[in-house]
Amino acid sequence: MGILYIIATPIGNLEDVSFRAIRLLGEVDLVLCEDTRVTARLLARYRLKTPVLSYHQHTDEKKLDLVLGMLARGKNLALVSDAGTPGISDPGGQLVAAARERFGEEVKVESVPGPSAVTAALSISGIPTDRFLFLGFLPHKKGRQTMLVKIAVSEFPVVVYESKHRILKLLDELEALNQQIGKFLSAGPEKPAGAWAALPRDQLSKIKPVTSVVVCRELSKMHETVYRGEPKAIKAMIQASHNEQKGEFVVIIGR
Repeated sequence: MGILYIIATPIGNLEDVSFRAIRLLGEVDLVLCEDTRVTARLLARYRLKTPVLSYHQHTDEKKLDLVLGMLARGKNLALVSDAGTPGISDPGGQLVAAARERFGEEVKVESVPGPSAVTAALSISGIPTDRFLFLGFLPHKKGRQTMLVKIAVSEFPVVVYESKHRILKLLDELEALNQQIGKFLSAGPEKPAGAWAALPRDQLSKIKPVTSVVVCRELSKMHETVYRGEPKAIKAMIQASHNEQKGEFVVIIGR
């Protein structure tokens, strides 16, 4: 039985990769990756010529059987995402689950830890992060308001990912959320209305305005930018330049 290595890769700067990750990427029989072009750049940077095979959320059962068959024949495989740690807001966990389901304890799955946009953003946020709630990417439409209510009632800082297409929308939603919270608090928890009405009584007492937000853009890359403040002020800073609206965003909502 081969070994399945779950290997974290850089979230931007290609130097942010461990010696162990480089060694294993060069030693395994095959690298499974979201986008072969992205992973090829990383492998070329370190002069590695290991074969690659695409594996992502749309991978069909036929390819999954192929991958599991390789493990069964003793091939060592590495799973990487385009950036960061596989399984964190990406389908890497599905392969681990499938391998465990088919082979049980016979298959060995090893973590090769490293970069993650979540921990990178938290480390420079200045917000107490001994505990936090990670919600990944918020739904585009259905369920989005429910997740915003989760943010409102969380007693811990909340971390979400957002794309360049919706970062301004999210900041608008956080500002609107503050207005809703203001109305709720002025009315008193005895008379919840709207989305608040479905919340258990013990959660109603935890609702607080969102006053401390940290938005991290393009972490570890040349144009890394960090914005701090209230949602409305951060939106104005991002809107000031079209270039500031490009890239990947990590948003931390403090309490």
